Amino acid sequence: MGPSLLVTGCEPGSTCVSHRATINRLPQELIVIIFRICLNSVNRVEVRTRLTLVCRIWNAIIEGTPSFWTLIQAADGIQNARNAITKTGELPIDLTLHLEDPVLVDQFLAVVSEKVSQWRSVEFTFDGVLAGFFSGLQASACHSLEKLRLTWYDSSYRTAPLALFGGGPAPDGLKDVYLYGVPADLARMQLSKLSSLDLIDVPYVEMDDILLILRNSPTLTTLHLRGCGRLHPLGASVGLPIILGSLKACSFDLSVPSIHFLLSAIHAPSLDDLELTVDTEDSFPHSSIFTPPVPGFGPTMERLLSTAKHIELEIGDPDFVITFGGLEIVLVSPDAEGFQYVRDVLDRLMDYSGEKGKELKVHLHLDSVDPTIEELQLFNRSPMVEQLTLTEELWSGSIPISATEALGTRIAAGQHGWLFPELEFIDWNMNLENIGELEMALEKRYCAAQSTQQGSAEENQHPRLLKELRFFSEDMPETGPVDMEGARRFHVLAGGATKIFVRNALVDFDTPES
Repeated sequence: MGPSLLVTGCEPGSTCVSHRATINRLPQELIVIIFRICLNSVNRVEVRTRLTLVCRIWNAIIEGTPSFWTLIQAADGIQNARNAITKTGELPIDLTLHLEDPVLVDQFLAVVSEKVSQWRSVEFTFDGVLAGFFSGLQASACHSLEKLRLTWYDSSYRTAPLALFGGGPAPDGLKDVYLYGVPADLARMQLSKLSSLDLIDVPYVEMDDILLILRNSPTLTTLHLRGCGRLHPLGASVGLPIILGSLKACSFDLSVPSIHFLLSAIHAPSLDDLELTVDTEDSFPHSSIFTPPVPGFGPTMERLLSTAKHIELEIGDPDFVITFGGLEIVLVSPDAEGFQYVRDVLDRLMDYSGEKGKELKVHLHLDSVDPTIEELQLFNRSPMVEQLTLTEELWSGSIPISATEALGTRIAAGQHGWLFPELEFIDWNMNLENIGELEMALEKRYCAAQSTQQGSAEENQHPRLLKELRFFSEDMPETGPVDMEGARRFHVLAGGATKIFVRNALVDFDTPES
């Protein structure tokens, strides 16, 4: 629709004639709607300029419609800002300013501050010294603000808590707050009735500040807190539980005591997504996020886990990630005890998952790590590993070779005499020069089982046969072809019923090769 309106034979400034005049017979309200669709573009300033050059009528509509000018982006240049600010009328204004924008910060802020009372949304990104960067936001006249997004990348500059809005309360209509590194004085802002709150590396925020905001924002839908150094529970008091009935998404990247405290304070019966990130340098065990049991959080945890089809365990470098339904737990840079941490946390989650959790299987993804067989045996009990993905990253010096060999090693007598006895799916994303280790492991694992299958007293010790074996399902550089002969060997090794995929294409063993 947009380009068709711009094809015209009219000279700039002329009066539209012939078929182009038909468009101008439409009600002006409809033309404005059409133009607004055209302006919904990354090149909105260019499109707006071209529309004004089509004819006098279009020029008058563009110049005289304040809503076409209310988004003022520093990326469009200072002259556009000067022009736009005079045409917005009394409408709310949306502002963006980023580091790479081709304007002087002070100059841009001086221009748009003429109508600070009309600022509706502000998205500013800064580095360096903060002085003067918050012109307008430090004024109490900024009473129309609904969305505030401030990012300060260079927190090496020490500064006292920053008083916004004249040191008084934030505007009543402010619903969405995102602060990255900004040393805002949240206590004086008295934030309330928020829809979303994101605080990342905000230096002066206290736990009592957060609890007050949450208690005064019962319709909050998203909450994200990360790296706020002073956000610890020492001395903070919850009192009655904070009911956040609309909260859908929440993430905490904080110390273990802080996470446990916040989970204890908040009751979120509609929560769909919860992400918890814990640094292993924390002196508290990771399992203590849920130990002792989080008061009142049981129903929410059951809701989160109830959506799980399986459990994802991604063991990588540097992070370990557990995904269990709507819950994701990230263990940052685990040390030598990382596998035990994952096992402990998983055990706590199984306590919450009830009977359904006992039916779930694990997808274990080893991403450029090479755990020992002792570490892998931690996952040789319920919930059982059903799918194994082995990945080699080009930049990493570690690949899961030991894990591959472990598949062909008997580890103990009894029901679990093999590693991952319920394994049915393998996804191989490693260099073909290591594929021999996989072939030998599968030969030991399945040929031994087949040789004693009939009438064997040890029948229950044999691992399940593979259903699928995939090569290079992930996007990775070509490392050489898997030929038909090699694919057929794996097909036979795994019992003859295994589906073999190469780059997500099923290998057809029934059709003769041409």
